Amino acid sequence: MQTNQAANVNNHKKRLITLIQVAKSQLGLDELLYRSMIKAATGKDSLRAMTLPELETALEAFKQKGFKVRANPSSNKGKNTVKRRLSPVSGSAKVAQIDKIRAIWITMGHHLVIQDSSETALDTYVRRMTLRSKNEGVDATAWLDEYQAERVLESLKNWHKRVLIERIINRGERLQMNEKGTRPANYEVIVAQYEGCSRDTSSCEADSNEAASGEDSQ
Repeated sequence: MQTNQAANVNNHKKRLITLIQVAKSQLGLDELLYRSMIKAATGKDSLRAMTLPELETALEAFKQKGFKVRANPSSNKGKNTVKRRLSPVSGSAKVAQIDKIRAIWITMGHHLVIQDSSETALDTYVRRMTLRSKNEGVDATAWLDEYQAERVLESLKNWHKRVLIERIINRGERLQMNEKGTRPANYEVIVAQYEGCSRDTSSCEADSNEAASGEDSQ
């Protein structure tokens, strides 16, 4: 199990390094400016010497300068190209959970849990999930009813939370737990810890308390 976990960390580090190198090219940075940016963000000027959280910090610095993570175009070579649709604006869904599903899907893309955070890719995931439940696949996220949307939402949250917990542990951080200390805190708290919110208790205290109490009620 430890070997698999180490392999997952190494694979994630390789992908982050690739994305940072793409960012350098996309932003048109020369070597001097590129090195100064990663050193300012992490204290190191070599990607190979960085830990996983340092690589994530470095990538975030490039995103703040305008870098956009895109799906790998090489995955479409030799295939019919399908135009990727973006998710509609929040508040337009017929079921409230659908807006939450779309928000989490996009956040998973930002966290590099998934490679394609488009509405097209989400529709594919929704179709697969609904086929599993009652063998009645729903072809579009927008068509989910309340029951189906709730199931898809919980599935996404569990998937996202599981990946983030593994990454937090790999950072060497102490995982935030519920009030009783019996299991990891709920989804919102884990996301906040992963994004660094837990290091600023003054700004996160209210969210953490609310989320912890919600975890006990589940």
